[in-house]
Amino acid sequence: MSSYPVHITETIAVVQLPPRIDSVTSGTLDQDLKDLQRDHSTILCDFSGTTYISSMGLRVLLGTQKNMAKTGGHLLVCSLSSYVQEVFDISGFSRIFTVYPSEEKAVSAISGKSGAG
Repeated sequence: MSSYPVHITETIAVVQLPPRIDSVTSGTLDQDLKDLQRDHSTILCDFSGTTYISSMGLRVLLGTQKNMAKTGGHLLVCSLSSYVQEVFDISGFSRIFTVYPSEEKAVSAISGKSGAG
């Protein structure tokens, strides 16, 4: 069971990330994402409540993305705060991840892609 709130929309597991993703929370997040990968090919990380992410948090996201890509899965992100967006931009993660402005836009885009065949 996930430590952070998760809900399923369409075929996407949406996980609400903690306010801070750092050395304290990264281990739990890593395990939660690994658990979700077993049953879901698409995971959307909702950053709407997240105001800080450390390099350790970035490492968790990158590792998860790489693992999911091996099986044709996708790790997506949405609702980045200005600080988290800046960290993604500086670290190059904005080019690695598909970033959506909101959960609704992400779900709509993914649903449209899966329907397009």
